[in-house]
Amino acid sequence: MIQINTTNINILTLFSQGDFSLEELSLYLNLEKKSIYKNINSINSFLKDENLPLITLNEGIYSLKLSKSQWENLFRRKDFITSDEIVDYLYLKFIHNGFINLESEKERLNISRSSIIRYFNDIKKTLEINESQYEYIVGRGLKLTFLSQTDKNIFSKKLIKFFIKCDFSLNHSIFIIDLIKDYDINKLLNHLYRIFKALNLPTTHFIISFLCSLHICIKVFGGFNFKRDYSYKDFSDIENIIKSNLKDYDALYQQQIFYFIISLKRDEINFEPSTLEKAFKTIEEVKEKFNLNNLNPFLEKMLLKKICFSIFKYENHIFKVKSSTITNKEKTLLNILDNILKKYNLNLFFCDKISIIQIIVKIIIEHNKDSLKNILLLFNEVIILDDNHLKDSLYNHNKKFNFHIEPTFFYKLNPENYENKYDLILSDEPSLNSKTIVVNSFNSMQVLSAIYGYIFDKALENFSYK
Repeated sequence: MIQINTTNINILTLFSQGDFSLEELSLYLNLEKKSIYKNINSINSFLKDENLPLITLNEGIYSLKLSKSQWENLFRRKDFITSDEIVDYLYLKFIHNGFINLESEKERLNISRSSIIRYFNDIKKTLEINESQYEYIVGRGLKLTFLSQTDKNIFSKKLIKFFIKCDFSLNHSIFIIDLIKDYDINKLLNHLYRIFKALNLPTTHFIISFLCSLHICIKVFGGFNFKRDYSYKDFSDIENIIKSNLKDYDALYQQQIFYFIISLKRDEINFEPSTLEKAFKTIEEVKEKFNLNNLNPFLEKMLLKKICFSIFKYENHIFKVKSSTITNKEKTLLNILDNILKKYNLNLFFCDKISIIQIIVKIIIEHNKDSLKNILLLFNEVIILDDNHLKDSLYNHNKKFNFHIEPTFFYKLNPENYENKYDLILSDEPSLNSKTIVVNSFNSMQVLSAIYGYIFDKALENFSYK
């Protein structure tokens, strides 16, 4: 029987989400390609023993086609647990219960005595560095006597990691599920959904996962302090909605969710200081490298949130990913981003880097829109049925540009009449002029796409990106 290991489980976790090239697998797993070949062969031997379909390679893309029930049965196995998940479970259980018996846990996890001692030694080091305290009770186990603020934060982060994984991964750690079964998280999720709907407040899976972890943190050590030095008197309607939906929950939980949601309403960034510090450094470098000084605060905050969550995912080994493709221009920006991350000894999953690059592209375009004012659209008059409809549609999408529409016939008669009058000319006739941007149709989205592409290309010319 082929034994499955942590790397193999991580590879299977990726395949449960999609298909990947060897290069993508290497980037996600931080492994040499030849090592991944060996792991795939090992996994295929295991799958063959289990009478399951094998990982296949087609045109450079690896895939594993299992049915939903086959995936569920695979990840329901008790031996499908990674080293990280074992450490997370032991850490969470020790903090949650305030006590742990390693002999019992060895039997529960079905691992050797040396293995569980090795895993728990890592936890001991973490606790000692963070100045938490524990004592050994002869014949019984270890008792937690003091929990530091740092370990409270880590406890919450490990729970957030678990809840985020529940959204995408079949490997939910049945041991953690058993530990928190009395909290009825599904019921809580329904209440949280109603609160956010009632408040018309956008949310993310990270925020919901944090609020689920907060429920447990309050029971274990009283939660966290989200109260700030501003008045909460104007938010009584929000407080009433929270109390109404969470009437069966602790007053302390209601109060802490209230303070937290007010921070969301005020658009504050709710990540721990160390993550924020790394993200702020990255943002400052991005602004410098991409000539984004005086960046719109809304766009900067959007990028900051994405970078924070990407750092959290990578540092906590949350394999929520997707297969991604990028253009050559995006590859250029990716190289710059990689250099920025290396400067601060950071790394991110490949798909998160792509998402950040795509946000940067949007920001560059938005930041440089003022470089265009007057835009001329030259179309064959036969296919333009309603000039005003097109102009109105374009204006509704973007009110910064002045659009003028004329038939190409007039332009051909005397191109000189149009010189220095327009910042950009677009046309559906490829042979019209070498300086004219070609669009395939008068569809407003295609027109705007061509305009944004032009803005992006011009912006790239203004800084060194090779």
